This record gives sequence, structure tokens and C-alpha cells, in this order.
Amino acid sequence: MGVALRLLEERLSRIENIADRDESGALYGRARPQWDAEERARFDAVLAELRAAIVAITKDFDLAREERDSTAEIAGLTRVSWENLAGIQSRRLRAYGRVDPGLRTTLDPAVEHVLALVSALEEIAHQ
Repeated sequence: MGVALRLLEERLSRIENIADRDESGALYGRARPQWDAEERARFDAVLAELRAAIVAITKDFDLAREERDSTAEIAGLTRVSWENLAGIQSRRLRAYGRVDPGLRTTLDPAVEHVLALVSALEEIAHQ
């Protein structure tokens, strides 16, 4: 029961994030709900009620709060992100065909910078 409630709680956070996320500056825009004020108010009310129901069940069944260390999850996500980004360096793009030589001086420095930042996040997660 606790696992199902924890998963619901995590999904509610993701759902709320989808509804609230700021897409300004995003490379690929993601669709946001096109709700009017009344629909948004109902959405927020149901989310609040769901969270209250989770709390009530947790108390009624004396479920212990589970504390998890999320650093492994963060480290895993950064590692996968690093590997994906490394795949767009000019030398690796050659596997797909001819690569403009100018990418070494335009694309690679930007990718290297992002790779370094992702590596910094991963390093922090491992501390």
C-alpha cells in the first residue's frame, strides 16, 4: 500500500509540474493544458484533495514516512544525459555521414561546456 501511495504522490508532482512548467527558453516546447480559470481551479482542488487523501490513509494505517536518498537517481540521470550529449560532438557525428569541419569550432565548444556542467551536477550528486 505504501509503495502505491508513494508512486501516486510522485506522479502527482510530475502532473503538477507539467501543468505549471515554464517553457520560456525551452528548445522544444511541450504542450501545456489549455484550461480556463475554472478548470485550473478544479485541477488544483483535486490535486489538493488527492494529497490530503494520501496523508489520511498514511495516518489511518500508520504508514511510516519513507526517506530516500535521491542522489543515485540524480547521478543516473546526469550520466545518461552526459552520454547523449557526447554523441553530438562533431567527431561522433561522422558515423552518420559527412560532417562540416566548422562544427569543431562552433558546436564542440558549446557541447563541451554543457558536458562539463552536467559532469559538475553528477559530481555533486556523488558527494
